[in-house]
Amino acid sequence: MRTVKRSPFAALAGSIVFATTMSACVSDGTTTTSYSAQQSVEQFAGIDFDYDPVDSPSALEEQSQLVVTGTIERVQEGRVQIVPANEKIPGVSTIVLVLRDPMVVSGSVEENSDGFVYVELPNPGGQETDAYQDGLRAGSSVVAYLDPASDGAPVEGVDTAIADSKAGRPAGQALYLPAGPQALILQYENNAVVWPLIGQERDGEIKETLPGGNLIAP
Repeated sequence: MRTVKRSPFAALAGSIVFATTMSACVSDGTTTTSYSAQQSVEQFAGIDFDYDPVDSPSALEEQSQLVVTGTIERVQEGRVQIVPANEKIPGVSTIVLVLRDPMVVSGSVEENSDGFVYVELPNPGGQETDAYQDGLRAGSSVVAYLDPASDGAPVEGVDTAIADSKAGRPAGQALYLPAGPQALILQYENNAVVWPLIGQERDGEIKETLPGGNLIAP
């Protein structure tokens, strides 16, 4: 079991759990022209989680239902996690990473797919989506190891639920989650390969993070 502590303020254990106590970063809504991999490394700073790291992309594939490559199209608002029994507790927002031109490496997408893949991600601090325009830059190449997102319906013994399970993507489209903290990888142009959820970067090419490759960050 590996514990990654990027901040004392948030926790993500097993599945993605979103923190409400962080202060949001301020974004002025402008797009910068320069990029460094460090922007992607730091994008999710503020999340803690425990997980059993795998040592190869093929091992990631084994724990995923869908593996795709694609290109970041945009980041949009996602679903909101609530506590149904206590309306005074504010909801916790997520974001959705939209991938265009997806190529399925293993598994299959829904037959009614609109040509995009929608990936739900944490939104530490409840930031506006334009706060992600550098770290999750449009045009970045992505490899994603995914599982279907749950509908978030209330479950006995669980305090939280999803306010609107169909939010975050067009009606009828599937929503996915990374199959672990190592399961989302991106590269912008010829910069380093980045695992943004765990804040790691490595020299190399993103194709080396595909099943059968040997590039992975623990």
